[in-house]
Amino acid sequence: MSTASVATAPQKPPLDHDTAAALRAHTRDLEHDLLAALEAQAPRLATDRLEAVSEHLDALETALAGIASDAAGPLLERLRVGLDRLACDLYQRDGWAHLDEAAFRRLLARHSAGLTRVDGIGPASAEVLFQHGISDPERLLQLQAAELDEIRGLNAAVLARLKHKCEAAGENRA
Repeated sequence: MSTASVATAPQKPPLDHDTAAALRAHTRDLEHDLLAALEAQAPRLATDRLEAVSEHLDALETALAGIASDAAGPLLERLRVGLDRLACDLYQRDGWAHLDEAAFRRLLARHSAGLTRVDGIGPASAEVLFQHGISDPERLLQLQAAELDEIRGLNAAVLARLKHKCEAAGENRA
């Protein structure tokens, strides 16, 4: 009788106490500020929490990078997309109207950045799209050509590329 060797995935060492405590603290802080933003009585009050939520998410991402969890990347990405959607919704409801120029620019750059993952979209085009209610690549690629035509501020080359990408995405969904 022969013995077969069974290949197993390498086991990751358990988290040390300090790392686990840091992850819990970052998660707790993120949850606290995110819930405060979601429960805010006015868009302006929710907007005031966006920067803190983003900073907590960055801190959590940094802490998770140290443990290289396969699940962390997609989870953090979905959290970022959700936060970008919240920020865009608040912008559309005039929740950003009270911000000074520096805070406005900082939030706009941060929450429109995800759109730059679409090939051919730079920071300036991403900001235009965000200000027209498009918060992320998933929502962008659901648009029809007529909806894209309504967006002012995109140059003709960018608009043509987006129409082509959205059309291709629509064909893939069909």
